[in-house]
Amino acid sequence: MNIILRAKKIKKSFYNPVHVEILKEIDLVVHQGETVAITGRSGGGKSTLLQILGTLESPCSGELEIGGELVSCFNKSKLRNKKLAFIFQSFHLLEDYTALDNVLMPARIGRQRSAPGSAAYIRGCDLLDQVGLSDRKHFNTKLLSGGEKQRVAIARALCNDPDIIFADEPSGNLDRQTSHQIHDLLLAFAKNSNKTLIIVTHDPELASLCSTNYRIENGELRQNL
Repeated sequence: MNIILRAKKIKKSFYNPVHVEILKEIDLVVHQGETVAITGRSGGGKSTLLQILGTLESPCSGELEIGGELVSCFNKSKLRNKKLAFIFQSFHLLEDYTALDNVLMPARIGRQRSAPGSAAYIRGCDLLDQVGLSDRKHFNTKLLSGGEKQRVAIARALCNDPDIIFADEPSGNLDRQTSHQIHDLLLAFAKNSNKTLIIVTHDPELASLCSTNYRIENGELRQNL
């Protein structure tokens, strides 16, 4: 399998109010189509690592490669827009816009045509159909349930056909039954489309469904075998 992401000696510290070393020379290799879970205690650095891997935050030192390309301040915005997608616990939807408008937002940011009949519009409708929301595409998202909002967020994440999907506690705000549905949906998408999925979670059941498991302990990344 092709290597889609490689992290080398990633270090991260915070200095206010006191110096705290969060990540200690993290090395990680992730392959195309792999599903990866990262677990660990609250405040242990899981989300920080995810944000660094997703180019949303910079490490203090170390290197990150995505698709064989070394990430720098000059190309990380381009890589993020074309190759990466994010799903967060809090959805981060535009509440006064429709479900379809939210799904199409990455295409519009990328200056793609999104009018009815365009390739992006057709893909957006298809993605909402895949997450079971074809009958909600013209509903304002503020009218949707939590589970429906997270499904919209998943469809939005897939709008630009990313290589890697990063998910930070994607079902943390949902009830158990809805959480199971979201987990199944994410993993099915990754498998059926050969996408890489990297999840930060406290849920051992979700972690067990992924092909590779890591945990962060004392700033170090260790694989669960």
